[in-house]
Amino acid sequence: MPKSSRIKRVVMVAPRSTGGNFEYVAIPRQGLLFLSGALEQHQGDYLYEREILYEDRSGNIDPDKDLEGVDILMVTALINEAPRAYEIARDAKAHHPNIILLGGGPHMSPLAEEALKVADFDVVVQREGEDIIGPLCDTVLKYKGANLTAALSKIPGISFMDKGNFVQTERRGVISPDFVELPDFASVRDLTPQNPLAAGVMETVRGCTEKCTYCQVIQQFLGYRMIGRETEIKRLAQLRKMAEDGLIYTARDGRFSVFISDDLHPPVLRATKFRDERVARLRGWKGHSDGMWMICQTRAEIGQDPELAQAMLDAGIRMLYVGVESSNAKNLELVKKRQDINQVNTDLITINKMGFTVAAMTIIGLPFDTEESIMEMADWVKTVSRYQTANLLTPLPATINWKLTPLDEDGSILPEGKMRPYHLYTGRQFVHHDERWGMQESRELFDRYTARLHPVDTLYKRIFTLLKRSHGKADQGNDVDRLGVGVSIGRIGSKTTRLRQSLSMTISGWEESIALTLRDRDSLGNMKVVELKRLISQRTKELQEIVSLRLGEVSESLSSATGEIKTTLKPKIAELTQVISSTTAELRESIAERAGEMSEGISARITELRNSLCNTIADFAASLDTTPKSTMATG
Repeated sequence: MPKSSRIKRVVMVAPRSTGGNFEYVAIPRQGLLFLSGALEQHQGDYLYEREILYEDRSGNIDPDKDLEGVDILMVTALINEAPRAYEIARDAKAHHPNIILLGGGPHMSPLAEEALKVADFDVVVQREGEDIIGPLCDTVLKYKGANLTAALSKIPGISFMDKGNFVQTERRGVISPDFVELPDFASVRDLTPQNPLAAGVMETVRGCTEKCTYCQVIQQFLGYRMIGRETEIKRLAQLRKMAEDGLIYTARDGRFSVFISDDLHPPVLRATKFRDERVARLRGWKGHSDGMWMICQTRAEIGQDPELAQAMLDAGIRMLYVGVESSNAKNLELVKKRQDINQVNTDLITINKMGFTVAAMTIIGLPFDTEESIMEMADWVKTVSRYQTANLLTPLPATINWKLTPLDEDGSILPEGKMRPYHLYTGRQFVHHDERWGMQESRELFDRYTARLHPVDTLYKRIFTLLKRSHGKADQGNDVDRLGVGVSIGRIGSKTTRLRQSLSMTISGWEESIALTLRDRDSLGNMKVVELKRLISQRTKELQEIVSLRLGEVSESLSSATGEIKTTLKPKIAELTQVISSTTAELRESIAERAGEMSEGISARITELRNSLCNTIADFAASLDTTPKSTMATG
């Protein structure tokens, strides 16, 4: 039956990331999810079939095949994704000249004229767009020529070109943050039980109470707007249903992770109304957020508010991204980060004692920084946080820093009129002129700084990589089960957060390496058992060293859990022995290759636990080979 002309196809794309924080890769951003939900509930001239494609999950879009029969293509982008976003738009027009291109997001919204001219977008949406996306799509499909221009001029908050002239319509006020109650996860391409989300994501508020000069959020989401209480409960229920359906990775014990986007940080003294409302809402989550391991951003002032902190813990919030930014008081004052560094230190110590896992967010390269002060901050911040994020000061559109003199790709001053090298705007090098460090020098500075940290990105990258490897494999269910083992090990007790996030990844990664190798049957032929044993024995020393290094990330408080950990690990090692014994012709190529992926160096700190685990692994190796134990590493 031919499709009705009233039904139109819309594809929405988030381009592949080029760098920056890895959680942007592992966890999908929500803008397209809400726009898709808005089109679903829109009652206008057309009905819209929607597909959302995250290139980091599903691979690059094929503009020829994937856009065949598509009426509208929407593209969003962060700043470092802009080159890829522009490429997608140009390729789409090249293959399908009649396709309508709509742009938006944190980069194109404030730089709409650039997007319209460089990538030939038809319209760019300013800031949030759920309330206008339905009428906008109806308009661009219904009208042509002068009639289209006249109709677009009546839609608030958009930009377009009229006979070579840039036009931007005014938008007043803000929309309700829950104009769309539930994000449209159902339209995400390739979201299946075989390729689940690494974690759920839930928006509870838009905007910010602060005025930090380096941040885009203040301009992208005006004001501070909480969604309705009932909407929060509905979104929690949506995530639970997705986890039950296998669309969010879930551990054996039924727990799954949730990023609360964006913030739960109303300060106690400056925004009492927001703070009191947040406490009441968190208490109302009881029974709705059970089994969710939640992560959110916050300010250090949480350490001064035990009532709010306890409500967060009771609701399931376990990990906090805390905006530390700098340990220099002058820097904090300059960027309008209203906090005292001495108080921050005290608050972070308190937050850790409360039982939260802290990821401290830091910025280097601020005006009062020196290399010495930056390295001192690295040493300090590790004492008050489990993980850290690091970014060099990076000018972003719609912030005061955008006026800083931009650099070209080779580190020279950018010629006037040339587009900036946006793919370098990842926070890993300077992209603006600075008398202290050039672009290459800033890269070296970033590397020296992060080498002293425990970057949270490393954790997300491991988890996301493991999940991606399991996608599409014949025994994917077993792979997920193995991942669950790693997570469950880390949940032995209330103090094992660090073990879950570090040691379990090593064990899970090794288990998966063996499982992957077992599937490479054809490449090994008829290798003898003795050769197999010899190869495993050769790798035992390396594995012991890797495990020893991983243990350096475990909290000192875990020494009391040694017995429970050994009890959990030994059955898993026995399972591995059984698997290896049953497929003796299949272990050679992958072990060496994948061992390197588990060898990121972190010094060992827990002697008792390290020796116990290494002895267990040595016993495992000895069961497969007669190599004397004296040839193995002692850790």
